[in-house]
Amino acid sequence: MRRPIVLWSAVLLALIAAHDLSHALDDGLETSLGALALVATPQWIVLALAMAIIVRADAGRSALTAFALGLGIVVGFGAVHLLPFSPAPYWELEPSAVSWLLVFVPVAVGLVLAALAWPRRRAVAAAA
Repeated sequence: MRRPIVLWSAVLLALIAAHDLSHALDDGLETSLGALALVATPQWIVLALAMAIIVRADAGRSALTAFALGLGIVVGFGAVHLLPFSPAPYWELEPSAVSWLLVFVPVAVGLVLAALAWPRRRAVAAAA
């Protein structure tokens, strides 16, 4: 059943939207709206395509895409915000507590999504 994967994917996209919004609203992140648009526009095109696959594709492709989405968020947020040498390290900025949550919660949800999708991807591939 794909419903948990679709639900967790939708929750993850909502959290990513909230994270992007935090960049616009949190002065401690020092993000200009132009820089945000430059990153967010292609990001949301890819996320929309991924969600379309998760919702509409067969179970195997849906699970594989959800796994890639979850893992991509974990790696992406880590590489962009959490590593000390990243391009926008939160450690060097002054984000609010809400902005910190909007980094760590999507990472946790990405891990949950990847964990849910991985066995479904394998089970569907084995049945084929």
